[in-house]
Amino acid sequence: MNTNSERDTVGETLQLRQQGLDKEQELNVLPGCQGDRALPMAGVVRWMIIAEKLIAGLFLVVIVATMSLQVIARYLFDNPYQWSEELSRFALIWMTFMSAAYVMAEGRHIAVDMLSIRFGERGRLVLEVGSYILITVTCMLLVFGGAKFVWYVGKVGSPTLGLPKSLWYGACLVGLSVIAIHCMINLLQVCVTGKPIPRDSTADEEAFHLQMEPNK
Repeated sequence: MNTNSERDTVGETLQLRQQGLDKEQELNVLPGCQGDRALPMAGVVRWMIIAEKLIAGLFLVVIVATMSLQVIARYLFDNPYQWSEELSRFALIWMTFMSAAYVMAEGRHIAVDMLSIRFGERGRLVLEVGSYILITVTCMLLVFGGAKFVWYVGKVGSPTLGLPKSLWYGACLVGLSVIAIHCMINLLQVCVTGKPIPRDSTADEEAFHLQMEPNK
């Protein structure tokens, strides 16, 4: 009985994932058009995601390499580096905001879906449009409000590496700007299709919940 239940769960999981992919492919074609036509800015989004993943991954490599060298220098040679922790903090800040932009592009930020799951497609469309507008406005307000501060602290250098503080705080401006760009592109795509943007994460989450259910 358990084997049959597990097979049914796996089958439902694959079916949900296929449904998510089918919906995504359906929305990647503009309604009423002859032939296949990609969503607006789809190529730009694809290259932005690649760049965000690459940059975040490079900073992660810097963090791991720097901390590894620090451990070796401290415990094997009893001569720790003075710059390693500062460089790791710098890389962590940039990796965080680049990762936040990537997660925004993938639609995987933590969200409360108490309302969206109770609405139909039209209601989810309204909520999605409103959320994109709200996030865009909030990010741009923070960017314009913090630009003057980032420019001002550029005169101050970090204690060890001497990097201008504008490079540290500038990660916030860059990350928020990229998030706002993703939101504006998503808003454009939603307006063109007239439907919410499907995400692969939706099918994955539903499949995960099915796997967590106790076998009967």
